[in-house]
Amino acid sequence: MIPEPPQVSYWDASPKFRALCQRMLGDDAWRWAEPQLASMGERAAIEVAPLAQIADRNTPQLVMHDPRGNRINRVDYHPSYREMQKIAYGSGMIAMKYAPHQYSIDAPFVGFALGYLFAMAEMGLYCPLCMTDGVAHVLTRHGTREQIDRVVPRLASTNVDTLWTGGMFLTERAGGSDVGANETIARNGRLTGQKWFCSNVDADAVLATARPEGAEPGIRGIRTYLLLTRDNEGITIDRLKDKLGVRSMPTGEVTLRDAPAEEIGDFHAIAEMMNLSRLYNAVASVAVIGRAIHEARWYIERRRAFGRNVIDHPLANDTLLQLEAEHLGALVLTFDTVDALRRDDAKTLRFLTPVAKAVTGKLAVACVSEAMELIGGNGYIEDWVMPRLLRDAQVLPIWEGTTNILALDALRVARKEQIEDAPDDERDAKRWMFDWARRYEARRLREIGEDAAADRLARGSVLFTS
Repeated sequence: MIPEPPQVSYWDASPKFRALCQRMLGDDAWRWAEPQLASMGERAAIEVAPLAQIADRNTPQLVMHDPRGNRINRVDYHPSYREMQKIAYGSGMIAMKYAPHQYSIDAPFVGFALGYLFAMAEMGLYCPLCMTDGVAHVLTRHGTREQIDRVVPRLASTNVDTLWTGGMFLTERAGGSDVGANETIARNGRLTGQKWFCSNVDADAVLATARPEGAEPGIRGIRTYLLLTRDNEGITIDRLKDKLGVRSMPTGEVTLRDAPAEEIGDFHAIAEMMNLSRLYNAVASVAVIGRAIHEARWYIERRRAFGRNVIDHPLANDTLLQLEAEHLGALVLTFDTVDALRRDDAKTLRFLTPVAKAVTGKLAVACVSEAMELIGGNGYIEDWVMPRLLRDAQVLPIWEGTTNILALDALRVARKEQIEDAPDDERDAKRWMFDWARRYEARRLREIGEDAAADRLARGSVLFTS
């Protein structure tokens, strides 16, 4: 018989992740965090997962004109997306980072742990959560007191009726990763130009890049601006992208015509949002791997073939254990990076962030594909969740910097910080980065007593063998 899909809390189904969280949080913080994580694990599996499947098939629609023919910028969402918003923002995974409380120092870690469980069910909405956190994060570090008081409480709301979501308008046709080539101009506090990839395109508070009129070329001339989009007649959504994955969330093209904006700082301000987004990307990567493994293990433990359950066949069992070792190593690497953010360890964060994003993003596609193959033909059918997971995973090595870009970023930091074995030839950067990450993961796994997983990582990687 074909097994029914699992109806099990992701928190209950993730003993290694539970142990990681308990180990990295102190006793008091664990007692505060654990009920929240248990609740999210239950709601993500039972409530969010079916809503995510519906939202993926009922994508946002751009409404360009009102009944009188006036040009408007309205994105209509399916009710399933709105229900997921209530669960995600209502959990406090963003709000806990911006309101003072007894466990404020642990809030970044717990917020990402909540996000991991949510992203196991829904990757699309995890991007707006990232953008919202990112704008609040940058404003608290670079904004004026007045800007912080006016905007951050709205971004940190747990009530979707009063919430402002965040966005980042960065990429242009003239330059994707080459941000210094961008052509949007800032003139007298107003921005004019076109932005080519704007995720969460109808966000209320957006960080955008522009070059002040007459400023020097290249990245040094780029500044960061805050756009408040409600009733801003200088902003037009031209169209929504027809994406391979993360289809529940709208990504669009935007034209700015003398859009009023507030200057926040130089390019380094929005670069902080990009780096935080890279960390979110890594968390999303390990989440989608975790979900794929959860689905595959559940299936092969119950599916019979050739007289026994699939998991009892040695090669299938070995494949699953290899996937679980890959996931555990990536999970440790990612949440070590989260911990560096919590500890405000800038040196460690500068290096681990591009490494974690690149390695986990690349790994996500390979691991989800391998988990789909374990399930077999049913895994390939859109009635099941695996096709959506694979489509969603493919964005992870691309957005917020491709693997090549991140390898070069990691190499620059490694040379500056004199990190072991940094190559002289840029062509070796990617292989060196993956090798470094594999050694780091194996060492950390041994430190926490996961020797079997470390041994499996030493045998090879699904990135290079599958």
